[in-house]
Amino acid sequence: MKVEKRSNPGESAETPPVEKDRKPVIVYIMVMFIAAFLLMALSFFTHQRSNTEALGRLQSSVTVMQEVQDLQEQVISLQKELAESKEAADQFQTSLDGAADSLSHVEHILEETQTAIDQFWQLNQAYLQEDFAQCRTILDELDTEFLTDLTAERCQEIQTGLEAWEAAQTEAAP
Repeated sequence: MKVEKRSNPGESAETPPVEKDRKPVIVYIMVMFIAAFLLMALSFFTHQRSNTEALGRLQSSVTVMQEVQDLQEQVISLQKELAESKEAADQFQTSLDGAADSLSHVEHILEETQTAIDQFWQLNQAYLQEDFAQCRTILDELDTEFLTDLTAERCQEIQTGLEAWEAAQTEAAP
């Protein structure tokens, strides 16, 4: 019987065991394909999530860079305003220095005018009291540049009167 089974290869007795062995292999291959497909799908979704996170970080980086650029433009604008303010401050300081110089000059003129008016008053008083020696001393020291026109005219009158008196004294002395 054993010989018969071997001599007759076309019998159907051997075929069913081969088909039975093929089914588990096909199921195994299908399971492997399904597992590979699931792993590929999982990998795809993981990459999608990773790409979405990277895109979010990239967008936040772009936003931060735009904010930095806006801040840099503000800094440049503020630097220009600061330079303009410094220039205005320098001009103001120059004007202030000029005003201080002018004020000092005016104060000097006021002091000289006050001195000249005081001397004029003393001259007028000495002339009215006929203290001609004192008049001559005051006239020699008096700076008529700081007197008004009216006081300068009065000084001229006093000087003319003083010269007339001195001329009369010189004629009477010999």
